[in-house]
Amino acid sequence: MRIAVASEGLEVAPRFRQCASYMCYRVDRGIIVECQNLPNPGLAAPKLVALLVEMGVDTLIVGAIDYDVANVFCHAGIEVIAGAHGSAREVVQAYLTRTLTGVDELCHLDGWEHEDGHDRDLAEA
Repeated sequence: MRIAVASEGLEVAPRFRQCASYMCYRVDRGIIVECQNLPNPGLAAPKLVALLVEMGVDTLIVGAIDYDVANVFCHAGIEVIAGAHGSAREVVQAYLTRTLTGVDELCHLDGWEHEDGHDRDLAEA
């Protein structure tokens, strides 16, 4: 399993689109066994999704993300967890132990729009 976290330094980036990099954790039997830092390549969502799929990423953890962008990841089979904050590594640990709170799993929200008809950003926690 691979988990990518949109990061700013060692912390979860508040906004997906402005993250400096992606901390990519390889997990084996529930334990983080490797961590790689992928500088944000500045790609459009479909190309970034293709890159992360090629790397074997199963889950993307972010602070805030546009729902339409999250749906691109979801349709490619990458689970999107939004509303995270704090240390990227600690967030991944909490996710693995099912103790990560205050977050939303966005893949079930395909096509959700705000009352004004515009895609809504996840409110920052």
